[in-house]
Amino acid sequence: MKKLVLMMMALAMVTLPGAALATNGMNMISYGGQEAGMAGASLAVSDNAMAMNNNPAGLAQVKGKELIVGLSLLMPKLSHSDSMNGKVDGETAYFPLPTLAYAQRLGGSGFVLGLGVFAQGGMGADFKNLRTAFGTVDETYTNVRYVKLAPTLAYQVNDQFSLGLALNLGYADMEMRFFPNTMVAGVFAGMQLGRVYSFGYGAKLGAMYKPNDMISLGITYTTKTAMTFEHGNIEFAGMGSFEAKVEGFNWPSSIGFGVALRPTSRLLIAFDVTYMQWSKAVDQVVIVTNAPAPMNRVVFDMGWEDQWVFAIGAAYQVTDKLTLRAGYNYGKNPVPAENLSPLFPAIVEHHITLGLGYQFSPTVKLDVAFEHAFDNSVTYDNPNAPFGPGAQESHSQNTIHMFLTFSF
Repeated sequence: MKKLVLMMMALAMVTLPGAALATNGMNMISYGGQEAGMAGASLAVSDNAMAMNNNPAGLAQVKGKELIVGLSLLMPKLSHSDSMNGKVDGETAYFPLPTLAYAQRLGGSGFVLGLGVFAQGGMGADFKNLRTAFGTVDETYTNVRYVKLAPTLAYQVNDQFSLGLALNLGYADMEMRFFPNTMVAGVFAGMQLGRVYSFGYGAKLGAMYKPNDMISLGITYTTKTAMTFEHGNIEFAGMGSFEAKVEGFNWPSSIGFGVALRPTSRLLIAFDVTYMQWSKAVDQVVIVTNAPAPMNRVVFDMGWEDQWVFAIGAAYQVTDKLTLRAGYNYGKNPVPAENLSPLFPAIVEHHITLGLGYQFSPTVKLDVAFEHAFDNSVTYDNPNAPFGPGAQESHSQNTIHMFLTFSF
C-alpha cells in the first residue's frame, strides 16, 4: 500500500501541468470512463473504483480488487474580441490528464478501501498580442490547477444500502499575467504573478439506496476546500519584484442527488442534479504583496454565482461484451458578465457525450468517451472593464477519455 500511495502522489505531480480549463465552472463534468460516456450522471450508478470521486458509497460494490488507469485529453478553444483588437484566438493548448484509482474489499467484510488521484479541474487562458487602451501590445495569461488524493472507505450496510466517505487532500497552484510589460506612470502598472501554491483539505460523503432491481438512488455532500496560495512573487512593470500570496480563491461545497432506472436488464438511464456553491468559494480574490500601497493589495471582484448542474445519461448493453453510452450535461455559467475577463473565462454551459465500454475478458475492460462542450459567448456589461464596452469572451471544448479497468 505504501508503494501505491507514493506512485499516486508522483502521478499527481505529473498531472499538474495539464489540469486546466474544466467546464462545470472549474470542475470536470465527469470522472471515469463509464461516467464520461453518460455526461457525468453517476451519483446513483457509479460502481467502480472511480466512485470515490463521484459517490464514494458506490465503492462498496467493488467485489475484490480493482485498478483503473485513465487518461483524458482536453482540447479547449478560446477567443476574445473587443473594439481595439477585433477577434483574437487564444493560444492552442492540449491538456493530458492522467487518473489512477485502486479499490480493495477488506476480506469478507462489507468494507471497501480505496485510494485515487484525480485532476479535479481548473481553468486558464493565454492571449498574445493584445492591443491595450494604453497604446501598447501585451498579453494576458492565467493557469489554475487542482489535483487531489482521495483515500476512501465505503461500507455495504445491507443489500440495499451503502455509505462512503472520501477525504479530499488537494494541491493547487496558480499563475497569472495581466499586461506584464505595460506601464503608464501614475495610471497603470501591469503585473506578472509567479507560481503560488496551496494545500487544501475537505471531504465527500455519499450514500446509495437500491430499493429494488429497477431503481437506485444516490446522494452526496462535498465540503468546501479553503485555500491560501503562498510562496510566490509578483512583478509590477517598472516597479520590481515583491513577495505575494493569493486569498479568496477556493473550491466550493456542493450537494448532489441522483436517480437511476433499469427498465430492462440491458438499459440504464441515470439523472443527476448538483448544486455548486461558487458564491462562497470565488467572490473577491486578493493578491497580497509587500509592495508599497496601493500595490500591496490587488483586488479582483469575481462575484461568481452558485451553479445548478444537470446531467442525464443512458447506457445500453448491446452484447455481453459491448456497451454503448450517451449523455447531456448542463451547468449554468457561474461568471457574471460584469466581472468577466480573458483571465477567467469559465463560461461553457452545454455538453453532449458519446461513449462505449468493451469487456475484453472477465478481468480487463476498456471505456472510452468523447465530450463536446458547445461554444458559449458572453458580452461584458461593465463599461469600466479594461477592454471597453462590448468586449466578449467565447469558449468551447472537446475532450477524449480513455480508461482501462483491471479486476483481480
